[in-house]
This record gives sequence, structure tokens and C-alpha cells, in this order.
Amino acid sequence: MKLFGNNQRRNQTRTIWCQNNRGQKIYGKVHLPQGDGPFPLVIFSHGYGYNSSFIEADLLAQAGIAVYEFDFCGGSPWSRSQGKSTEMSVLTEADDLEAVLDELKGQAFVDPQRIFLSGGSQGGFVSIIVGARRQADIQGMILYCPALVIQDFEEVYLQGRMPEKMKFGNMTISRKYYTDAHEYDLQKAMVSFDKPVLYYQGDQDEMVPLRYAYYAQESFPKMELTILKNTRHMCNYGNEERLFADMKDFVLL
Repeated sequence: MKLFGNNQRRNQTRTIWCQNNRGQKIYGKVHLPQGDGPFPLVIFSHGYGYNSSFIEADLLAQAGIAVYEFDFCGGSPWSRSQGKSTEMSVLTEADDLEAVLDELKGQAFVDPQRIFLSGGSQGGFVSIIVGARRQADIQGMILYCPALVIQDFEEVYLQGRMPEKMKFGNMTISRKYYTDAHEYDLQKAMVSFDKPVLYYQGDQDEMVPLRYAYYAQESFPKMELTILKNTRHMCNYGNEERLFADMKDFVLL
């Protein structure tokens, strides 16, 4: 069967709204396999400033895996969820992801014993936070170029003190964005996560230096690191078939 091309089989999709602990509504869409389930579930968290995915949701649904993709509050200029970018940080997004997890694990189509977190770039950082918080509710994580560099945002990108507000990329953020990440004990979270982790990063990542991947490898007890050759920060580009096959095997094992 050809994985990437014209697919004749259509999956079910359904919009599911969640609400975070700040009373904000979170928009998301689930891709469902054929049948009634329950199915294993992957919750995907997008990166800073965009709400596109690193994963092949339709193909995963065809393989029997439900995939939920959602917009973080204040997470991109195109977010359909409530909230402002100046109020957003990895910790507010972690609260969003926890609200999503709480809502989805109670859905009839979900197998609660087979829930996985996945995230790209900043969404990878956020997935680590929630993975540590909610280890009992998930079976593992699949992370794509997690933006651990956010902890060093001020030093790496600003070479000095971060202002109260600033334009970064396609959004305006506040000092809260840096402070919440910088003060969070990321290593403690990684060390405490005792379930399997697939971790991918490009060898030419222009946003996150490779040393962060090796730092994660030293911290996670059960992490498999893959350095993708000739690959930049958007590490899914050119690696779609490999990443799809790896996730399918990881989730359905």
C-alpha cells in the first residue's frame, strides 16, 4: 500500500471543544478511525506561532489511531481558541493541554490505557511538562525538535534583559513567556518521566541547538533519540514516511 499519495478511504473528523482552568475555550479536531473504538489516542501539541501539525493525522487514523489536534490559547495568530499571545507561556499551554487530556480521556472512542502525547517545537516542551504531571494517564511521548531553548530565551535571542512586551516572530509576547519557562524545573520533569519517549531533532536545526537533544537524552530514563540527517527545525519535512511508521509502531506495539 502506498502511504503518501491519493487515499481512497475517508476518516471521520469531529470538532471537540475543551475549556481550560482560566475559563477559556480551546478548539480542537479529532481524526477517527473507521468503527466505534475504543482506539489508542495521540494528542498533538503545535509549536510557537503556528497551528500546523508535524504528524500525518489522516494516515494514523487509517492505521487505527485516533489523533486530536488543537489550538493553544494565544498560541498563534490563527488560533481558534480564546486567549492572547501576551498571556501565553509554556505553563499556560500546559494547563491547556491538561484540559484537553481531561476531556479526551473520557470520550467513548478513546482507550484510556493507550493515550500518548506528541508535540513539535514549543508543543514538545509543553508535552514534557504535562507528561511529568500526568504520567499515570499516558503511555509515552513522541517529541519533534522540542524547543527546550525557550528556557534560555533571554540569553540566546536577546543578549540581555527581556522587556515587558516584545514582538517575536509573528506574535507579541510578554516577559511571562520567558519567566515561566526559565523558572520551570525541566530536568526534574524529564528525570521523573519513566515511560518511553521517542525524540527527533534535525542535525541542521536552526532554532534549537543539538546540545538540547543530548541534554534530554541524559535526563529521560527511557528515551530513544533520532538525529535526522540534513534536516532543519521543521523536522517532519522530507521525513514524513519515517516519522509516520515510527509513531504507528510505537503506539500500536
